[in-house]
Amino acid sequence: MSYKIIIRVFLVLPFLCLLSFRSEKKPSTSLAILQKGKHIVWDQQTLRKVSSSEAGRSNGYGRIIQLADKSLICVYESAGNTVAVTSNDLGASWSSTTTIAARHDGISMAVPDLLQLRSGKLIVFYNPRPGQKSLEKKFGIRCKMSDDGGKNWSAEQSLYDADWQFENGCWEPSAVQLPNGEIQLFFANESDYRKSNEQNISMLRSADNGVSWTKEREVVSFRKGFRDGMPVPILLNNQQEVVFAIEDNSSGNFKPYIIRSSLRDNWSALVNGRNDNRSYALAEKIDNKIYAGAPYLRQLKSGETILSYQGTEGRINMMQRADMKVVIGDQYARNFGAKSVPFLIPADKSCLWNSLSILDDDTIIAITSTNAHSDRSEIWMIKGRLVSDEENDSKILLMADPTVFLDKGTYYLYGTSSNKGFQSYVSSDLKNWSAPKDLNGAMVLRKGEAFGNGGFWAPQVFKHKELYYMAYTADEQIAIATSSSPLGPFKQKVLKSLSGTGKQIDPYLYFDGNGKVYLYHVKLQTGNRIFVVEMKADLSDVILGTEKECISGTDFWENTERTGWPVTEGPTVVKHNNLYYLIYSANDFRSKDYAVGYATSWSPLGPWQKYSGNPIISRIKLGLNGSGHGDLFTDKKGALKYVLHVHNSNVKVSPRATGLIGIKFRKVAEGDDILEVDSTSFKLLKLN
Repeated sequence: MSYKIIIRVFLVLPFLCLLSFRSEKKPSTSLAILQKGKHIVWDQQTLRKVSSSEAGRSNGYGRIIQLADKSLICVYESAGNTVAVTSNDLGASWSSTTTIAARHDGISMAVPDLLQLRSGKLIVFYNPRPGQKSLEKKFGIRCKMSDDGGKNWSAEQSLYDADWQFENGCWEPSAVQLPNGEIQLFFANESDYRKSNEQNISMLRSADNGVSWTKEREVVSFRKGFRDGMPVPILLNNQQEVVFAIEDNSSGNFKPYIIRSSLRDNWSALVNGRNDNRSYALAEKIDNKIYAGAPYLRQLKSGETILSYQGTEGRINMMQRADMKVVIGDQYARNFGAKSVPFLIPADKSCLWNSLSILDDDTIIAITSTNAHSDRSEIWMIKGRLVSDEENDSKILLMADPTVFLDKGTYYLYGTSSNKGFQSYVSSDLKNWSAPKDLNGAMVLRKGEAFGNGGFWAPQVFKHKELYYMAYTADEQIAIATSSSPLGPFKQKVLKSLSGTGKQIDPYLYFDGNGKVYLYHVKLQTGNRIFVVEMKADLSDVILGTEKECISGTDFWENTERTGWPVTEGPTVVKHNNLYYLIYSANDFRSKDYAVGYATSWSPLGPWQKYSGNPIISRIKLGLNGSGHGDLFTDKKGALKYVLHVHNSNVKVSPRATGLIGIKFRKVAEGDDILEVDSTSFKLLKLN
């Protein structure tokens, strides 16, 4: 496709705007349970750079396959050359480069793809792209072959020539081998439309393992007036259909579509814009204005199909800010959902020209070209696995705005769950949870024994001078009750809230090393805004006049629906290497984009600098909607954990389910340590 055309379109796209709504944290009595399904967890420990630094500054379009000896080979474009690297340890380390097709005479050898035939032979397809306009230098499709696992490559074969002009070129070859041995090679082709901006998907065939190819090229997919591009074919496990993913811009911006043909029909009819063999790929449709291009398709041995694309949902709607999305489809390459993001990158970076590889044990490898880790585009990979959601959903613990308190070897869980007060669950191992046997109804704070008539939200429990405290919200005000036990009863001698103006919710008390105590909280004033105020030494009230605003919802990810009431809430503060980290949630809690980020400051009073890689927890990274509003704690082994809630299902918000995820500080070469979550560690908490 023409990058110039894409960029020109994206620069004028407006942001998606929806009707605004204001946050109200009302508990629900719904008994819906989490929707069963599957999602991908990405192991951040497997993040590796694949491309070799010696290969040049511009590296992109990586494609990885696993060979019969379990080794991996990756082909990619580097400074205009098609090159390869190999790995003998499943991607933990990679070799230096071997050049397959070198740039020459001003012609780059671009966008390679790799196919291993059943005979073991490798074929690399690539796309000559002349940088200078010349009638003799044409865009085309070429290939080379290797019989020794990529150590040596044959002479170049010329398979197809398009025009010499960029706007009339051809692009992105990718191939599949059928059960009868035939190879079908698909590519995007503009050369047929010299006076328009249209593009089709063309195909060549080989019946002799790539030695020779059909002279006449077939057009298999074309939507009149629009552009089909970037085909990636697979033979489905049922051995009855060939399907390929494309980008289709008929909706106004590129979206992933699936094109299919049975082996019996074998592309006997053109798949046009109204053909039943063309279908929108995503189960959850993306707004027409949002960019979602460059799809890549693979299938697991277990049957599920996996589709990736570069998309801008939740980000600035420009291709240069897209990241990699991965969705899961059924065995027929339909109904792709459970979206996840493998690579965690800042908002001003990108993951482009992505691909997927499936290892023989169904490990999923996501491959991207990204500038997130250096001043250049490099090939990076990360591994993931498909996991089933909890089978016994009836035992999932349903508690919102959760907090965990560790005392004398026992974990105590509290959260939003009742209009009559707060309840608690206990565990010795963070895996098995139960209601305390000696506590009637598990209620640790009851309406009438402390401030509040309803709206009991977001408790925090801590121990101070041999007494247990619970800071909480009721009637949209903040109060503090005390008890001699973490199981309560938490009470007040005088039923009152803390001083302050307006509606105040979501308390978090932080004890600084200088002896001062700070109350982080949320004020409801033209949005949910996070404030801090100093507490009196005896914790009886705040010190009036010390209040300062910390943050509000100003970043794109914090208000994805562009409402008039931006939300930042659920603050938690931790100090690390003398730097304060303020962890918070953003978006309305009812939004599927409810997510977690953080900001840092050298003072508990600010000013605060938001992390450029926010959000660190989101539905994209967990595969579950509405992830947020939790609390940080240290387990018995000294590891940091973050407890949070997620939506009850893909269609219902409440009662929200409680989950736990690992979190840690990661050192970086330059700058402050990064607070990073391990998405693979996420678990929903369950009752015994």
